Amino acid sequence: MAHTSVCLAGDFILRIFQVDGFTDIPFTGNPATVILDAEGQSDSQLQTLAREFSHAETAFVLAGNSADHDIRLRFFNSRKEAPFVGHATIAAHAVLLAAGRRGPGICRQYSNAGILDVTIRDSTIEFRQTRPQLDAPLPLKTTQRIAAALGITLEELHKNLPTRLARKGSSRLLIPICDPRALNSLTPKYEILVELGREIGTEGFFVFAVNRIDGILSTHSRMFCPALGILEDPVSGNAHSMLAAYLWEHALFESEFECFIGYQGLQMLRPGKVSVRIEIAQGEFLAAQIGGNAVIVSEGVLL
Repeated sequence: MAHTSVCLAGDFILRIFQVDGFTDIPFTGNPATVILDAEGQSDSQLQTLAREFSHAETAFVLAGNSADHDIRLRFFNSRKEAPFVGHATIAAHAVLLAAGRRGPGICRQYSNAGILDVTIRDSTIEFRQTRPQLDAPLPLKTTQRIAAALGITLEELHKNLPTRLARKGSSRLLIPICDPRALNSLTPKYEILVELGREIGTEGFFVFAVNRIDGILSTHSRMFCPALGILEDPVSGNAHSMLAAYLWEHALFESEFECFIGYQGLQMLRPGKVSVRIEIAQGEFLAAQIGGNAVIVSEGVLL
């Protein structure tokens, strides 16, 4: 696969873009702020800028500083820096493509989560996430407490799939339910979720249902991250990479269909779509390729 280098200009002007990730329709999917040419800004300045645009997580684009990568990204929400943000990665590379700063092929991206490949094929932007850690299933009593805090009845919890904690840079609790229609009636109690998250060691609660129609696997989901100041996240790429490992471990893929589509954000009126392909070698899960589209909705200059 061809390797595409990225060269960033040092013009000392901070250009800002508002981008909707994991969608090709404006004002849907997951919004992100992308700021180009962020060299020379202190950590406190970056955090201040992220607070100014607190409706979305912010990706700051910087030039690469080593031969093993092309570009550096730093991610901030309104409260703190994050090691990696999936939808903001998709958004940043959509901006770089539109600005002529990269083309199709592979770009090596460095962030505080390490180096990963970001590939553009046609209009799809895809990043590779290596295998997350999956903890042992949560005790039933703990799962029931969490379900109650989310407004999930015991009958709505999946009978054969356990609730498990996944870790990859950040941590998310994966909570399977039987029917995607139950997602419409969730009533999360955010303060209780923060307490439960602190107790079990997670920053987010990812509720999902699995569907299979004519052999095609798909999921519908919602995610709540009140501990991060995000009551509900519209569409999460990182959580879908964790979900891919979960689905593999629980034998929900068919051998000829090692991929699925994740739908999220409908209940927030920001529907988005995540395409997921998994990499398997000798029966072991190696990585997930997380893909999606992005649309730039506004552009400006920070004065």
